[in-house]
Amino acid sequence: MIRTAVDHGGDLPEQHADFFVRIGDHVSRIAGTLATTERTAIHSAHVESAWSLTRRAVLDTADLAAMDRSAVEQFIKGLDEMLCDVEPEEGRAASIRPIRPAYSSLGPRGSGRHGGKTATGSSAVRKLKEWYQDQCQMCAAVLVLPSPRHRYSEAAHIRAREDDGPDVVENLLCLCPNCHVLFDAGARILTDDLRVVDTVTGRFGERIRLHRWHFIELEFVRHHRRRWTGDERRGALSD
Repeated sequence: MIRTAVDHGGDLPEQHADFFVRIGDHVSRIAGTLATTERTAIHSAHVESAWSLTRRAVLDTADLAAMDRSAVEQFIKGLDEMLCDVEPEEGRAASIRPIRPAYSSLGPRGSGRHGGKTATGSSAVRKLKEWYQDQCQMCAAVLVLPSPRHRYSEAAHIRAREDDGPDVVENLLCLCPNCHVLFDAGARILTDDLRVVDTVTGRFGERIRLHRWHFIELEFVRHHRRRWTGDERRGALSD
């Protein structure tokens, strides 16, 4: 289905077109590798993670190759939208949902700036909490509750929703309530290598815990830092 979407993904400048030819092959190989490590058949979670990796690699490589960023992002956005509409063949994994929608003045697509979460947002939060089993990525705390909830954690936006931060896994952290409040209030920021900085004391802490499929977008980390320190470079380097 990814190859189909690429083949019909719209027109690109001639110098860019060949760059996207093998996206489907890359996604297939990555999804297959993820499934092999778990000794399972390929399912939608593998495809979603593979597409997230490939999308990020494409954008990073486009920057390195000095390609037209706007054209590349428009193509990726179109590909995301097409993948949502592709009907899977019987017995195959379901089509993936977009993990990195384009940002706009209305925030995540279909949600409105202050509206409720879209299905994509709810799916991303659920996936995040499943990955970490509700363990805080900063302090490792697990809030144990009586049945039926058992555990509790919160999904914290790195780039705040009021700043048009999207409900996608690249913009979310699984945190306990205490760490969530500290992070949202700017008492904690992240370095480029994802170490926690206490802005009250200026101390550098440990790197946050990361699930192997959780890829955090550096753009969001720098936006959060800039919002609370006035300079996205502060904390870019470790102590």
